[in-house]
Amino acid sequence: MLSIAGFRKALHREVLMKTRLVSAGLCLAALNLFAEPFSDLSFDAASKRAEQMGKIVLVDFYTTWCGPCKMLDKTTWTDAEVIKLLQQKAVALRLDAEIETNLATRYKIEAYPSVLLIKPDGTELDRLVGYRDAKTFMADFNAALSGKDSVTRAKEALTAAGTNDPMARMKYATSLAQKGRDAEALEEYLWCFDYGLEASPSFSGVRLSFLLSDIKNLGVHYPAAKKALETRRDERQAKMLAGSADPRTIIDLLSLNGTLDQKEKDLALFDALPAASPLREKVSGMITDQLLEAKRYADILGGQDAKAVFGKQVDQFNQMLSSIPKDNPVRGQMEKGLRPYAVATGAHFFEALAGLKRNEEARELAQQILKFDASADTRATLAKAADRAGNAELAQYVNHE
Repeated sequence: MLSIAGFRKALHREVLMKTRLVSAGLCLAALNLFAEPFSDLSFDAASKRAEQMGKIVLVDFYTTWCGPCKMLDKTTWTDAEVIKLLQQKAVALRLDAEIETNLATRYKIEAYPSVLLIKPDGTELDRLVGYRDAKTFMADFNAALSGKDSVTRAKEALTAAGTNDPMARMKYATSLAQKGRDAEALEEYLWCFDYGLEASPSFSGVRLSFLLSDIKNLGVHYPAAKKALETRRDERQAKMLAGSADPRTIIDLLSLNGTLDQKEKDLALFDALPAASPLREKVSGMITDQLLEAKRYADILGGQDAKAVFGKQVDQFNQMLSSIPKDNPVRGQMEKGLRPYAVATGAHFFEALAGLKRNEEARELAQQILKFDASADTRATLAKAADRAGNAELAQYVNHE
C-alpha cells in the first residue's frame, strides 16, 4: 500500500510525464505546421492528388544560392495565413531547379524564385517571379485563381497609371516576358527605351540600367531583342560620326555597347572621330577607364592642362557644397559622394602623366589633389595609379610626400 508521500511522488511522475507528452505533441504540431504547406511528393504524384482533391499544384522553383528564395522561406512560407491558404487550395512542392532540370526546362524557368501555379493537367495558370511578402503573395495567388494572371494584373496597373507611364509599361513588359510572350514584351520594352524619357524625365536612370538589362536578358533566347539593341546602337553611332554632339546620343551609344558586351567599339568610335573634334574630347572623358586600360595616355590628356581640369573639378565641388547650409545633413552626404569623384578625376590624369613619364607635372598634380584631400584613401588611389602606369618613382613619391 502506497504511503501518502509515495502517492504524491507517483502522482507527480504521472503529471510530469503527461506534461512532457503534451509539450512534445505541441512541438511536433508546430514542426508539422511549418514543414507544411510543402509535400515531398513527385510532381506527377502531386498532380494526381491535386486532381483528386480539386486543387492546383504550386511549385516553388528555387536554387541553393538564391537570396530572394531564402527570404521567401523565412517569411512568406512560414506565415500562418499563407500555410492555411495553400493547405486549402494547393498541393505545394519546393523543387531545386538545378536538380529537377527536366521539369525546370519544361516550364522554361529562367529566374529564381519562380512560383508556378499549375492545373492538375500540367497547364500553367500563372507564375510569380521574384520575392513576395505574405500579403502580396496571397493577393496574387487569389487573383490568379480567380482568372487574373500576372499579365492581366500588370495590364490593369498600366491602365490605371496611364499608358505613357514607362515604369508601369516596363513592368507589363516583364510580365509578358515571364509568360514567354517575347515579341509583345520586346515591343513594350522598346517603347520604354525609345519614348520613356519623353513621358517621364525621371526614367533616365532606370532606362539605361534595369531596362537595358531586361532587354539583354530577353535576347538570350529571343535574338530579335539583341538585334533591336544593335540597331539602336548603330543609329546613334551614325549620328555621332556625322557630327552630332548631343549628350544623350553619346550616353545612349556607350550604354548600348556596354549592354551588348561590345565596349571595344567605344575605342573604335573614338578613333573614327576627327582629332580636332570637340566630340572626341567628350567621348574621351566618358571612356577614360578603357583608355587607361589600353595605356593610351596621350588620348586621355588630349592636350589639356591636367592641373587646370582638376582645378575646375574642385571649383564645381566647392560651389555645389556652398549651395547647401552647413547644418543641413544633405551637405555631409553630398560631400561624401562627390569628394571621391573629384579625386578619381584627378587620379586619371595623374596616371596618364605617370604613364608618359612626365613626372614633374605629375608631382604638381599630386600635390594639388592631396591639398584637396589628404586622406589615406586618396594616397592609396594615387599610388595604385602610378603602379599601373609602371612608374615606381611616382608611387613612392605619393606615399611619402
